[in-house]
This record gives sequence, C-alpha cells and structure tokens, in this order.
Amino acid sequence: MAQGRRTDYPTAALAMELKQAGYSERQIAAQTGLPAATVHGIVSGANGWNEIAQEPIFRQYRAQQNKALEQAARSLAAKSFIHAETQLPKASYYQAVVGGSILLDKARLLAGEPTQIHATLDVPELARVKALAASLAKYVVEQSQALDVTPTDKEQCLK
Repeated sequence: MAQGRRTDYPTAALAMELKQAGYSERQIAAQTGLPAATVHGIVSGANGWNEIAQEPIFRQYRAQQNKALEQAARSLAAKSFIHAETQLPKASYYQAVVGGSILLDKARLLAGEPTQIHATLDVPELARVKALAASLAKYVVEQSQALDVTPTDKEQCLK
C-alpha cells in the first residue's frame, strides 16, 4: 500500500474533536475531506497518532477546534430556538425545543460547563445538622439505658 502525505495537525485535531463530540467516522470523513481509513487511523491512535496527540502543539490545535465547535453549536442552538418559536403553532412545544436544548447541552459540554444543576451544601448548616444528630443519638442511648424493663415481683404474680 502506498503511503500518502501526512494529514496536517489542524485537520487531524478536528477529526479527533468531532469523534469526541459523537460524530461517526463516516461523518468525520465527509466533514474533513479525509479518507475514511485515515480518519479511523487518527481517531484510533494508529500510525503514530497516539503519540502525536500528546504533543503540546497538537493539544493546542485540539483546544482551538473545540472552541470553534462550541461556538458553532451555540450559534446553531440559538437558531434552533428561533426556529422553534416560529414553528410553535405547527408543533408541540416539546418537539420544537428539544433540538435546541440538545445543542445547548452539547455546547455546554464542549465548554466544560455542567449540564445539570446541583445544589450546593452550606457547610456550617451541615455541621449544625450533624451536631444535632449526634446530640439526638446520645439522648436516645441515654434514655434506653435509663429504662429498666426487668419484671418486678408484682408483675411475676400477675402471670
């Protein structure tokens, strides 16, 4: 098999970013203009791509590609919401918004932002709750030790 010229770093970085974003190798080949076999080699780390991917310059290209994909996803999400608004009379709200919501989540993932909202714990409040629980546990233990359940002579006679 004849060896062609080496794929340039920006194109290879784009291929890796697209793969990480969930695109198939066939879709990546169509987007980048690379042969499918080349895309497979790059994303699988074959032919030295695993070592190349660790080089600082390649990581820089990947970061740039990630930023470009994030911006494109955010732009497309905004357009999807505008489209959803114009289509509301024809479609359910869920149908119109779901596409934009998915794109927005993808953009947040690419930006390294969370896609879920988590409540933050108030540490001093948590400490007070723990102290109250410990105090309650101590009280329960003390009360159970103070309770005498030994039958008395009178109780013995009633049986």
